[in-house]
Amino acid sequence: MDYFILFLAVLCIAVQFNLNKLYQKKFAAGLKDILFFSLVCGAANTIFFGAFGVVIGGLPKFSTFSFVISILLAVVSSLSALVGILIMRYGKMSVYSVFMMLGGMILPYFYGIIFLDEVLSAARIIGLAVLICALPLSTFSRSDNKSRISKFYYILCVSIFLINGTVSIISKAHSINISAVPAVNFIFYSNLWVTVINCAAYFIFKPKVETPAKVNKLPAVGLIMIFAAVSGVGFLLQLISAKTVPAVVLYPFVTGGSIVLSTIGARVCFGEKINVFALIGIITAVGGTLLFLI
Repeated sequence: MDYFILFLAVLCIAVQFNLNKLYQKKFAAGLKDILFFSLVCGAANTIFFGAFGVVIGGLPKFSTFSFVISILLAVVSSLSALVGILIMRYGKMSVYSVFMMLGGMILPYFYGIIFLDEVLSAARIIGLAVLICALPLSTFSRSDNKSRISKFYYILCVSIFLINGTVSIISKAHSINISAVPAVNFIFYSNLWVTVINCAAYFIFKPKVETPAKVNKLPAVGLIMIFAAVSGVGFLLQLISAKTVPAVVLYPFVTGGSIVLSTIGARVCFGEKINVFALIGIITAVGGTLLFLI
């Protein structure tokens, strides 16, 4: 049952990738549309986790450390949403999932080794090497050239790798600090700041060139609310799984499973074609992830 719950959490992550892609295709014409996505999603999650925290008796709790870290996480998370939608505008969702999920796994592992004295095993060293090899493979295409868009796309891929890795490091650093508030409080405060930051940016930003009004607000809000609900449920399922599933199994399972399921979703829902090199990259990423279980 524990692993079934974990599978549902991974499925939620894959669905989030697909909903993100759907928003990009249907509603994201410019930067204000992307800010609108983060604004509504942050507000929905603030309400969701606020209500959940009140129900379980976890709100309100406050610490200066968590207050500062929640602002930092909100800034980085907002940047992640922006870069993620841009990646799927210029490239494939399967590539986005590989770079994002591996960033969230590799960088925190280095952080744990350097700052937390975590164990470095031979299998995991090999796994890291395999995962690093998977990154360029997943982006390679025979049709690629040295155009500006191609270079910009690669910059975005590296950026989402670093950004999501930073998100995971911030979350990990917060969770092990004795001054930290409980997880539900932290997520509530982080989403509250996401809402504030993106609300300010949405109303302050004035594009030099007006893009066509692509966002029909009601359907867009509906899609974002579904995204927020799936995101919230997925996070709660991961919290439940973390209580019984060992961390050395949990994170590789989430990473490898998310890459596979999001790739299948991209193929089924959006007809994305996976070339031989990208397929090898995905298989390599999953194989490298499995080495972390040894």
